[in-house]
Amino acid sequence: MPGMRRWLVLLTVILATFAGVAAPSASAAEIPIGRLGDTLRVEYEGLVADVSVNNIAPSPPPPGFGYPPRAPRYQVFRADITVTPVKVPTPYAMAITFSFRGVTPTGDAYESRNSDAPDALQHMMQNAVAGQTFTGGVWWDCYRDLVSNVVLLDKITGIRLAQWNVA
Repeated sequence: MPGMRRWLVLLTVILATFAGVAAPSASAAEIPIGRLGDTLRVEYEGLVADVSVNNIAPSPPPPGFGYPPRAPRYQVFRADITVTPVKVPTPYAMAITFSFRGVTPTGDAYESRNSDAPDALQHMMQNAVAGQTFTGGVWWDCYRDLVSNVVLLDKITGIRLAQWNVA
């Protein structure tokens, strides 16, 4: 039996060695990260744009916001976002790709809510043309903590494309 134990240990070491070689190393996604006001270059699947989150401030609910703000905070916050498309495969590519999420220090993530406001970013992204700069609003129902980071995501896959830190 001592010989069997040696073979088992040797086999375990060999398998562990090959598993370490074959497995890809973990790495963080390389996305642009900045502060409020910084313009970040976002490149994803042929879509290239310069995006900046200018400010985040309390706001009254915009038209078409839907249900009222929720307890316990009962507050709506608006982010003013400036986008300059550099390369757009189709005019509506940004509208179906970009989603801005407000993330709190405790890990809550607020999805931006649709709005009928004339300056809503969602409407401006529907007809984006390369070289045309536009600024619009994104609104969140901040029912718990306040937003500390704004994350730009791909709506379909959830891949992080860029991040702005508030503080």
